[in-house]
Amino acid sequence: MVQASELSWEDVVCVGPGTPGGNYLRCFWWPIAPSNDVKEIPLPVKILGEELVLFRDRSGRLALLDLHCSHRRASLEYGRIEEHGIRCAYHGWYFDCRGRVVDRPAEPVKAAPGIRHNWYPVRELGGFIFAHLGPDKDNPPPLPRYDILVQEGYRVTERGDGEFGKAYNCNWLQGAENTTDTTHLTYLHRFSERCPVFKAVEGEYGVNLYVLSRGKRPNTVKIRKRCTVLPSINRKSREEEGGRGRPKGHIQQAIWIVPIDDTHCEEMRLTVYPEQPDDRRYHGADMDEARQRDKKPYDRRFYGQIDGNVPLEDKAMVESQGAVVDRNLEHLGYGDRAIMLLRKMVREGIADVANGKKPKGVLEREQELIDLDIGFVEYETDRLPDLVKDLLPELQEELQ
Repeated sequence: MVQASELSWEDVVCVGPGTPGGNYLRCFWWPIAPSNDVKEIPLPVKILGEELVLFRDRSGRLALLDLHCSHRRASLEYGRIEEHGIRCAYHGWYFDCRGRVVDRPAEPVKAAPGIRHNWYPVRELGGFIFAHLGPDKDNPPPLPRYDILVQEGYRVTERGDGEFGKAYNCNWLQGAENTTDTTHLTYLHRFSERCPVFKAVEGEYGVNLYVLSRGKRPNTVKIRKRCTVLPSINRKSREEEGGRGRPKGHIQQAIWIVPIDDTHCEEMRLTVYPEQPDDRRYHGADMDEARQRDKKPYDRRFYGQIDGNVPLEDKAMVESQGAVVDRNLEHLGYGDRAIMLLRKMVREGIADVANGKKPKGVLEREQELIDLDIGFVEYETDRLPDLVKDLLPELQEELQ
């Protein structure tokens, strides 16, 4: 039996086929592209160290195949999409959506039942195309219908931007840890004046986070509930008061940190507004401002001035740790308890897979809706839930 404590960091962070970490990550569904990116030409995709091609055939069916043709290894990103699959542009080999060879123009025998081009199941939900790269292609686990994927509202889907944020030149776990971290919100992003008072708890789907602050009314405490869904989804919401084109109300968000290979990852981000923002620039305005910012000639830092651009602030901090951070050199503390819990749960999941078990977060059956219980709740101070009552002394200074 593999013990979680016996796993090396290399076991944990490697994503390729056959590695302990890669086998674990292949138990989950991953967003590989916004639905709107899949148009009339094939879309190359790299995920979990594998090079693939995504397309819809002319019948509208989605397909995800190995990028390189089984004949002479030419790239199918230049392939011609046909009624029931894709035809390689080099010699015309024709693959259906499950990798079967149905035509070879230069061969006397057109079909090739002994050759099966690698393929993976894909599904469409919530504005993204999801793929499952596990071994059971004909019977993958159910695609989780997380609340945000089925909520009504104005939806915005985004993917990584390698220059200005949301795509990282580092290992996936560093990105996932960043979205789980709470204390950097104060010191890096300056969202608050004090380090947040929070508790990290192991939940059904990952790390549940409860962040406490002073309520709007006297003698009340506001609890913000967010979570990291295993292995790497940052599920959260935020409150908007309206103004400057911003819609009033709660804005829901989920950020997947998608492993590309051992030293690269990117975000797939879904934001659901209660209504469409009036100001077109409201969503992503800080990115536009960053593109217009001139770097001072004496600034030798790789990214230059990062202040005020949240995605770029995150990118600079996460990448500056190194392509694969040496965690043996860290000195973790009380403020890192959410990170420590995430690492523990990931390691346990890797050990479960190595021992032939399903890891936490992989569904046994279809569910119509998975409510992750995200949002804001306000309580009278003397009626706080037992789960967070022990945080009151830590919160007292802010309440005064």
